[in-house]
Amino acid sequence: MTTPRASGTPGALAADAGGTPAASLDATVAGADPTVAGGATAPPGGAPPGGTGPVAGGPAVTGNAPARPAPGSAPPSGEATPEPTTALPARRMDLLPRLLSSVVLICLVVSMIWIGGVPLDVLIGVAAALAAWELAALLGRLPAPAPRWLLIALAVWLAERAVLPGAGGNLEVILPVALGAGMVAGVLFHSPWEGWAAGLGGGLYLGIGLGSLLGLYHWPGASPGVGLRLVAIVVAAVVATDTLAYFTGHALGRHPFFPAISPKKSVEGAVGGAVGAVLVAGIAGPLVISLNPVAAVGMGLLIAVVAEGGDLAESALKRQAGVKDSGRLIPGHGGLLDRLDGLLLAGPAVYCLLVLIGFH
Repeated sequence: MTTPRASGTPGALAADAGGTPAASLDATVAGADPTVAGGATAPPGGAPPGGTGPVAGGPAVTGNAPARPAPGSAPPSGEATPEPTTALPARRMDLLPRLLSSVVLICLVVSMIWIGGVPLDVLIGVAAALAAWELAALLGRLPAPAPRWLLIALAVWLAERAVLPGAGGNLEVILPVALGAGMVAGVLFHSPWEGWAAGLGGGLYLGIGLGSLLGLYHWPGASPGVGLRLVAIVVAAVVATDTLAYFTGHALGRHPFFPAISPKKSVEGAVGGAVGAVLVAGIAGPLVISLNPVAAVGMGLLIAVVAEGGDLAESALKRQAGVKDSGRLIPGHGGLLDRLDGLLLAGPAVYCLLVLIGFH
């Protein structure tokens, strides 16, 4: 007996030698039979080409999913190859305005220190007024804002006291006047006492910090030019502290330094900043003002500690006020107070050190 063959149409299969009906064989081909119409044979446990079925060792795959290209192979035809980007890293883009602003600031400060006299006095007074305005804005975000007029007036008066004639620069005159004016204004305008105290404290912080630079410039009993060199050493040491702390922290920073106050600061950055201050003061002190080498190194360490402490103190104030920068005056740096924070404590610290060691 001759076994019937399947016709050209897949659904018209004849019965096989065992007498399987054609309809049943059609269902087998459409479902689980490994032999597919057209002669293609599916691998054991796998799906037929272009069909559905289980994948060995994995879930069922549905539909005609495109094959994944082999690693390192060219993308399929019709797909565009992504163009390589040429944009600068974000950190480098942020660094450009910071560097440009630093150059402008350095040129301005160096020229005013070199000229001295009235231009330097005016620069200190303007810096005190602008920093006091920014500080008043920060304190205004706290529950008891400081009176802006008291803060600015006291800061400028104290900053210029080294060059004021007669009793105008005497602390025994300035502080009682500020205390009395603040108390009377608090009573008349029903201002909170906390704000009045903040205004006095802020005025002392800015006025004595900047005024000590004029005190160093006009150091009593010093030969001509010594005061200029003193101020230059202090400013250069603070700048070296900030600069080396910034770059060392970005390159090597691994261990947080007071993360609750300033999460981006690191121990490595603080050490790098201290090295910068010690190098500047330790080398320039003996060379340009004839300072004892041990005292010069000690002055560098003192500047590093108080400059970084001033930075942390201002960071804590900004965190309480809920702001990132004290202002927007200097592109890439923020406000003027952000640049003066280390100098505001370094000036008084160096002044006290030189008084204690009897520098002349």
